[in-house]
Amino acid sequence: MPKYTKEFKIKLVLEYLSGQTGGRPAIANKYNIPDSTLENWINKYNSGGFGNLAKKQTKNKFTSEFKLSVIQYRQINNISYRQTAEHFDITNGSVICNWEKAYRERGLSGLEDNRGRPKKDMSKSKKKSKNEKPIVESEREELIRLREENKYLKMQILFEKKFQALLLEEEAEARKKQR
Repeated sequence: MPKYTKEFKIKLVLEYLSGQTGGRPAIANKYNIPDSTLENWINKYNSGGFGNLAKKQTKNKFTSEFKLSVIQYRQINNISYRQTAEHFDITNGSVICNWEKAYRERGLSGLEDNRGRPKKDMSKSKKKSKNEKPIVESEREELIRLREENKYLKMQILFEKKFQALLLEEEAEARKKQR
């Protein structure tokens, strides 16, 4: 059960919007809640109305490709974390900040979701063949580097396709408005 009901959130947002009680800090003090919490509710209302105030119960799992496209969108458009989160319907902008930090520190592997128990790979046999030589450390490092580079290039292609589609969509809307 959520800590605050949707009705309570709506009541406080409406009280803030009426402008009669002395502003956001005064309302937060009156109901003994953090001012930042009320600010988040107001921002959610501004971005999507009262329906946006309902508590989301499921944890979203985002692909590393999606995370990279969000990071690139934010950098290309030079907008805040909150604005980016609203655009992609992500609950909190700090999530995007964490993604960017992980991407800077560990590259594409930092964007992978490693929560939960690792999946067993059933394709590998337990017995090694007699002809198979162990991989030398430099070969292993090169393999890891090439896999990351391959993954990056795939995501870059995916991002460019989506970006191109977005541009075409905006051009089509602009043409419609001119008519």
